[in-house]
Amino acid sequence: MRTITLTLIVHDHQPVGNFDGVIAGACDDAYDPFLGFLERHPRLRLGMHVSGPLIEWLAKNRPEHLDRLRALVARGQVEPWTGGFYEPILPAIAEDDRHGQILAMSDWIESRLGARPRGLWLTERVWEPGLATTLSRAGVEYTAVDDAHFAAAGFELDRIWGSFLTEDEGRSIRVLPIHRALRYAIPFEAPQRTIELLRSVASEGEGRLAVLGDDGEKFGVWPGTHELCWDQRWLDRFAEALEREPWIEVLPPGEAIARHPPLGLAYLPSASYHEMEEWALPPAAQRRRRDAAHALERSGTEYAHDLLRGGHWRSFLTRYPEANRLHKRGLRASGRLHALEDRTPEWNEAQRHLWRSQCNCAYWHGVFGGLYLPHLREALWSELIAVERYCASAAGSEPEEVADFDLDGFDDALLAAGEWAAWLSARGGTLWGFDDRERLRNWCDTLARRDEAYHDQLAGASAESGAGHSIHAAIHVTEGGLEALARRVDPGPRDSFLERWTEGGRTHEWRDLRFGFLDAPEHSIELECASGDVPTLTKRYRRAAGGGLEARITLAADRDQKGELEVALNLGVHVPNAKDRLVTVNGTMAEPAHFAASASHAGVRALGLLDRWAGVRLDVEVDRDAHVTRAPIETVSLSERGAERVFQGLEARFGFAVDLRRAVPWSVTFLLRPGAERAA
Repeated sequence: MRTITLTLIVHDHQPVGNFDGVIAGACDDAYDPFLGFLERHPRLRLGMHVSGPLIEWLAKNRPEHLDRLRALVARGQVEPWTGGFYEPILPAIAEDDRHGQILAMSDWIESRLGARPRGLWLTERVWEPGLATTLSRAGVEYTAVDDAHFAAAGFELDRIWGSFLTEDEGRSIRVLPIHRALRYAIPFEAPQRTIELLRSVASEGEGRLAVLGDDGEKFGVWPGTHELCWDQRWLDRFAEALEREPWIEVLPPGEAIARHPPLGLAYLPSASYHEMEEWALPPAAQRRRRDAAHALERSGTEYAHDLLRGGHWRSFLTRYPEANRLHKRGLRASGRLHALEDRTPEWNEAQRHLWRSQCNCAYWHGVFGGLYLPHLREALWSELIAVERYCASAAGSEPEEVADFDLDGFDDALLAAGEWAAWLSARGGTLWGFDDRERLRNWCDTLARRDEAYHDQLAGASAESGAGHSIHAAIHVTEGGLEALARRVDPGPRDSFLERWTEGGRTHEWRDLRFGFLDAPEHSIELECASGDVPTLTKRYRRAAGGGLEARITLAADRDQKGELEVALNLGVHVPNAKDRLVTVNGTMAEPAHFAASASHAGVRALGLLDRWAGVRLDVEVDRDAHVTRAPIETVSLSERGAERVFQGLEARFGFAVDLRRAVPWSVTFLLRPGAERAA
């Protein structure tokens, strides 16, 4: 029997901002049991990567886990892998941050675990050719990507059972292909199925190397896998099966690479694993791709998915403007931070905030919640606002600035005071970011309701758990009624100061119209849009004399007009129903008071959002009586549990009856004031 080398790489990760209870549960269900599994099977040697956010949590809450990991490294059973410390998508951040994050993690591993890492875990296996230079400069000798990358480069999949060299600017690294067949078999098929697969591969050639690299969460966190892996002893049975087969040699990645010379030179295109490339496509394109894949499968084509390319990870930034704005502001903050010459302890702290804001999970969405999870977005905004606050303080001042910050083709404006910052777009003249820089909160952190390709499956979905199945299997629902909710799609991002004019039964919106910037006094931004037969709309945002952001909306017309103006504010509150998260109207508790309530209120001059758990509040004042309608912003997205309803924020629509006279402007003024709220 021909021999084969099997190398395993396990990747444990928890995102910045995840709940302590969730991380503790992952430790109990997967991470701690896996270390126990390795301690029981000392002959099983592998590579392991633990992400920086998880490392920091373990160091604070479960240092004994790191002690056990260090012991496994010391006895040569675990080869530690580096990565971007806070698990960024490396090609999506600046080169200085790539290099810095990798070195920070390598230094930590060497200091805490006692070995300098040589391999790097590539976040979500998002590869771009220029990364070879980045990794080589940072001292990385090898990494792992999926066989999908090689298929995209035209390689025959039965000839990539080994490693390859790749280079950029003459700097080379080794690349290990992760085999999809192993990813899907482990641990979802019987251990013997993997043995049979390796036997088949070994029979086709001498000296072959098979690689599995995958998430540690699949060994206890994914639905049904704790029972499968630990109660039913899947992993122990797998290790025992490997030990019975002397022709399978299990080696950690570094030793496997030393044992097996490279198979040649490979230039891989920008790619990720198949599922990621599908998720990155717009929903309509996802549906076309799936139809094409099914047609190829029906025709007997064995490698249908390898013949069809999907999207690129960066496409998530076009699909989700909310992620794009976070990303582009992060790049801007990085440039400003690295332009500062004094590298003080405060600068180092700001850099750490910047790196934490680059954690990938809240920038995209696939099977798991990701971008759809408000607490993950909120955490990244908090980190980013801390960097921007530091840069503004270090610069001494922050004048009004107009530029296309989010690169959507429309100019934006930044209007900042010491305690807050407002980010405005010429598209609709809207407010898309309102930062409380004292308490590190973006009050515009919402998410629009969008079509997702998996919404097609809601009609036939069941409430079964899906225990023991791959997360890529058919979806399940957590409650009824999600199909109807998913059909409600927003026309664009949930910005604030979105206006609607209704006259004679006809409605006009300025949402996607281009507003022109006007000359305005210092500390103010003024925009105007004239559109056909409806009134000309002018907005002036300025620093209010008593603190806060003032937004003055003016309508003007060359004829008498009578209608209704509705002004929508979409506000980033993320806990739907709790006793310490409250809405007030005119200083009195609203009825009902919780954030996710649907309600109407007449004669409103003041609306308050109080989060006593976080100690923050936002007060909205208006100088005319308004009829306010509020409603929850709810999306339907996937998580490990299945399709679920997620509360993304509060929509407040302020309605005004307008009797507009020719050449006599009508106006209303809003005041937004962030502040601290007493604890409950």
